[in-house]
Amino acid sequence: MINPERLQRFFLDLVQIDSHSREEKDVADYLRAHLESLGAIVTMDDTAEIIGGNCGNILTRITGPLEDRVEPLLFCAHMDTVVPGKGVKPVIDGGVIRSSGETILGSDDKSGIAAILEMLYVLKEDSIPFGEIEILFTVAEEVGLYGARNFDTSVLKSKRGYFLDTEEVAQVGIAAPAAYRMTYKIFGKEAHAGLAPEKGISAIQVAAKAIQNMPLGRIDAETTANIGVIEGGSATNIITPVVTLRGEARSHSDEKLELQVEAMRQALKKATEEAIITVDGKKFQSKFEETSKREYKSFHISEDSATYKLVAKAGEALGLKMGREVSGGGSDANIFNEKGIESVIVGTGMTDVHTVKEHIKISDLEDCTKLILKMVELHR
Repeated sequence: MINPERLQRFFLDLVQIDSHSREEKDVADYLRAHLESLGAIVTMDDTAEIIGGNCGNILTRITGPLEDRVEPLLFCAHMDTVVPGKGVKPVIDGGVIRSSGETILGSDDKSGIAAILEMLYVLKEDSIPFGEIEILFTVAEEVGLYGARNFDTSVLKSKRGYFLDTEEVAQVGIAAPAAYRMTYKIFGKEAHAGLAPEKGISAIQVAAKAIQNMPLGRIDAETTANIGVIEGGSATNIITPVVTLRGEARSHSDEKLELQVEAMRQALKKATEEAIITVDGKKFQSKFEETSKREYKSFHISEDSATYKLVAKAGEALGLKMGREVSGGGSDANIFNEKGIESVIVGTGMTDVHTVKEHIKISDLEDCTKLILKMVELHR
C-alpha cells in the first residue's frame, strides 16, 4: 500500500532540486541515496562526458522472488526540467500542487520519478512478489532526448518499457510522431540602410518571405511544423546580411514528414532565388544553407500488444477507464522503441507543463503510483 505522505514528500523534495538539462547531478545524488538505502546497486553511464553535462543516466535493478520466472520490466523517467526551473517553490493549494508562478513546477518529469521511487519502497515493505525490475533515470530529455540516445540498451534485460512522462493517468501513450529539426542560414548583402539600401539584400526580408510561404502550424491530423527561432541583425542602419532560422516538423507518417520538410525547403529556395540585385554591373543573389536532421522515428504500439495490455489491465483493476493516446510530441520512448524495446508512455497527472502555470493533482500522483504498482503485481 502506498504511503501518500511519503510520496508527496518525495515529489516536493525533487521539484525543489534544481536540474536544468545537463545539470541533473543533485537529483541523481538524491535518488542514489534512496535507492542504495533499499539495497539496490546504482550505476551511472558516461553520457555526461558525451553531452557536456554533470551527470549521466542512472540505472538500477531490483529482483524479487519471481526472478527468472517472469520477464523483466523497465520503468523510466527523466531527471531534467525545462527553463525556468531553478528555485522552484511548490505551493500546496488544497488537493493540488502548483508552481508559485515564477518558475515551472517540474512535475515533468519529477512526478514520474516520485511515483517510481514510492513503488520501490512499497514493493520492499509489503513483500509483494515480483520478478526483476529495471529502473532508468535519464538526462537531457528536454533538449533532444540526449540521455536516451546515448544510453547503451544492450545492458538491459527488459524487452518492454514504461515511460512515466505524459499528462492523464488514464491515457496510455501508444504512438508518437517522427521529427526533423532544421537550421537555415540565409545570406543577403550588407549595405547602409540609409545611404544605399538599394545596394543591399536584406536577409531578414528574404526570411520573412520564405516563412510566409511555408506551410506551418497544423498541417493535417498527423503533421505539424514550426519556425521557432529567428536570429540576425545588429543595427537598424544596416541591411542585415545573415539570418538564421531554426524550426521543426513532426508527423506520424514518414512520407508526409519528408514532404513537409521539402515544402519548407522549397519556400526558402524560391525566396532566395527571387532576391536578386545588380550593383555596379555585378549581379548578387541571396542564398541559403540548410542543416536538417531526423531527431527520432515515430512509433505505434498495438492495443493487442502485451506491453499495452499490462497497463490497461492494471488500470481496470483500479477502476480507471483507460484510453489510448496518440501524442504530438516526442519522448525517450521514441528512442527506446527505435532501439527495439517496445515502450509506451504512462501518465502521471502533470498539467500545463513547460509553463509557470504547471500543476498536478495529488490524487493523480497517487493514482499513477498505484497504477505502476498494480502493473508489477499483475505481471506474471
